[in-house]
Amino acid sequence: MTPSEPRINDPAVVAELTALHEAYEAALLGNDVDKLTDFFWDSPMALRFGVAESLYGAEEILAFRKARPVMDLARKVFNTKIVTFGSDCAIVTIEFVRGVGGIRRHGRQSQVWRRFPEGWKVVSAHVSLVPEFYMEHAAQQIGLSIPEGLQEGVRKNLERSKSIAKPFLDISLGADVETASVFEP
Repeated sequence: MTPSEPRINDPAVVAELTALHEAYEAALLGNDVDKLTDFFWDSPMALRFGVAESLYGAEEILAFRKARPVMDLARKVFNTKIVTFGSDCAIVTIEFVRGVGGIRRHGRQSQVWRRFPEGWKVVSAHVSLVPEFYMEHAAQQIGLSIPEGLQEGVRKNLERSKSIAKPFLDISLGADVETASVFEP
């Protein structure tokens, strides 16, 4: 390490960010809008990209927080990684599992934290859900358990079905084409 390079993962800084991340997570699960707002940089340059929203600036982030439905907030966090650069910049990433509308979803979150005179703030955040494989979702919806040893074969059959159906699904019909007669008694 040269004198001009920042110290990476100073244990004291990592400990600070670990505590902040745990407090952020508690505020998120408790939908504590005031605390969540305080964690973010109060600037029009703050960013939060969510599953279905792109928020530019502290005002948009606050409006989202206030309008957010208070349901299905519980989640299990794992694979937490904290990387610090010097004593004033850090990146926190996690993976999580949560239920969304009764469906188990796997997600990812990344946050860029910066230390300001008033303390650490999230300057940029991103949350996304990993697309669940169709087989898992469909099986869950009908209460079907597919044994682990058979899952690869089921996945291959679904991929084959997809390739067989693709030419038919790619056909574009005009708005004036009746695809099937409507039976009216």
